[in-house]
Amino acid sequence: MNTLFNKDGDGSRELVSVLGLIDADLNFDKWEPILPLGLRELSGIIGSDVTSAICQLYHSGAVEPAETIECVRLAQQAAAMFTWLRVIPTLEAQHGNSGRNKRLGENEQGLTASQEFKDEDNIRNMAYEAVDALVALLDAYAPDFWTASAKRKGLNRLLIRSKEAFDDYYHIGSHRLFLTLIPMIREVQQAHIIPIITTGRYESLLAGDEEVESAIGDAVRRPLALLTMKKAVERLPVEVLPNGVVQVQQSATVRDKLRAEKSARESVAASLEQDAQSQLQHLADLIALMDEPPAELYVPGVTIQSKGITF
Repeated sequence: MNTLFNKDGDGSRELVSVLGLIDADLNFDKWEPILPLGLRELSGIIGSDVTSAICQLYHSGAVEPAETIECVRLAQQAAAMFTWLRVIPTLEAQHGNSGRNKRLGENEQGLTASQEFKDEDNIRNMAYEAVDALVALLDAYAPDFWTASAKRKGLNRLLIRSKEAFDDYYHIGSHRLFLTLIPMIREVQQAHIIPIITTGRYESLLAGDEEVESAIGDAVRRPLALLTMKKAVERLPVEVLPNGVVQVQQSATVRDKLRAEKSARESVAASLEQDAQSQLQHLADLIALMDEPPAELYVPGVTIQSKGITF
């Protein structure tokens, strides 16, 4: 059963426990229909098979090993935070036949647009941090349902197979983001890296050939990381990228914010493209040098002359 709350009819207490920053009198009935959407967002990051396995741990009440409890708690926290982002705007509104109005009590003042933005941005960041902590725990704890999952198996054909390895070439600092980058890494490999290094060297790198790794390993992964981030900047929402990659100042209107975001994306993508192309050229030059046939060694022969022998 794919649920992470209310196993024993105690959903309100469970939500308050993982959210923390919310009133203890939370009404679970209002959250219950929306929680599957928060769980769905978590599944989109770690995989539905992994999410199902964690839900089974929750319903089984397993407490051994100790990482099991923390694994369930972090999954609950992430799913609850993602749900909270969906619940907040609706709870603040009063819906009627004439439309929607802001629900405010007597002598109450609502948050400004800037305060609402910062609040929701903070909740989103906490949700992503919970996912990061969950993936880091799964990597360290390595339960069977994680090591055999579709997400983990998808790493087997990649030339960058971990968040730590990616950080060596472009710092993302996020396990959650690395999982999101997997299809982009695969795309860049197929389109830009393998045509330069050849399938043979690609397979050698996957197999851990020390000679090939020593010769071209760094030269391959640097443009791979840069081009992957270029695609991420172009395709992913700014909110899921590492802080500081795309910097957008808070604008007075949504239109101004979108315009500033578009300009910032284009600038960062162009910079990444320029750096990546320079690294790709370096890789191509390196491969050309490796494929260059060895120069023939000329050894002069013996010349016999009438007055002696010369070389």
